[in-house]
Amino acid sequence: MTRRGPGGRTPPPFPGDRGDLAGFPRLVDEFCEDMAARGYSPRTIGNRRAMLGFLAAWLAERGVTRPADVTRPVLESYQRHLFHYRKANGDPLSFRSQSQRLLAVRPARGRG
Repeated sequence: MTRRGPGGRTPPPFPGDRGDLAGFPRLVDEFCEDMAARGYSPRTIGNRRAMLGFLAAWLAERGVTRPADVTRPVLESYQRHLFHYRKANGDPLSFRSQSQRLLAVRPARGRG
């Protein structure tokens, strides 16, 4: 059974080459392994992975495929995107949903 992401959306696959040691797929795997080692629940890890997946897909649409290329202005643009995003039913994302999608970025951004 495929687990759907928050809001019922299935997170897209991570863009990039798994062989790239500095690419999104590899670094997100390492980030999630680190969370598991620190005792985070599997559900929390899965949610963070999904939220990072939405960010990585959005970045890939803009030609950014490596975390090192993510800048503060890019993240601010993503935040604006979340604010203006509309679900299939036309409703905006709740502020809680926007916050959850941004929450995963902070600790992952600090790695490296």
